[in-house]
Amino acid sequence: MKKRIGGLLLIVLAMVAIVLTGCSKDEAKEGGKKDRAEADIDWQMIAPEKMKDVLETDDAAEYQIIDIQPEADYQKGHLPNSISVPAYPVDTEDLEKLVVDNADQFKEGEKPIYVVCPGGGGGAKRTISLLIDEGIDESRLYIVENGAKKWPYKDDSKLWVTD
Repeated sequence: MKKRIGGLLLIVLAMVAIVLTGCSKDEAKEGGKKDRAEADIDWQMIAPEKMKDVLETDDAAEYQIIDIQPEADYQKGHLPNSISVPAYPVDTEDLEKLVVDNADQFKEGEKPIYVVCPGGGGGAKRTISLLIDEGIDESRLYIVENGAKKWPYKDDSKLWVTD
């Protein structure tokens, strides 16, 4: 009987250790920091078709676009009127600082802010998380779905600028 209880106790302790180890792995990333892309934020996405409508119909003074593609990719092509902040993938302190240092130009007003990254995923989410931390209202921030790499209007010079 004692052997059985001891065995069960050992199994329970092993399971608790596994659970605790699994939970701490996420927190152990990058010296205890969680990935900002996994933040509890209501990510707002804008489909390329809707972004196309914005570019074609809205006055450029009514919105802002932050493009975090690396500089070389930005020069190959970007949305018109976008502001280059080459911070992709926004996963180091230096790249985060680049976003934070540029946040002031997006703080004023109520304009929507569209974030473009190469793939429309983690880099854009990390950027939005930082902008929220800098005091920008979450409701103004949108991710352009599928990012710059899959922008479907690259053949239209009014919708895709190359340097």
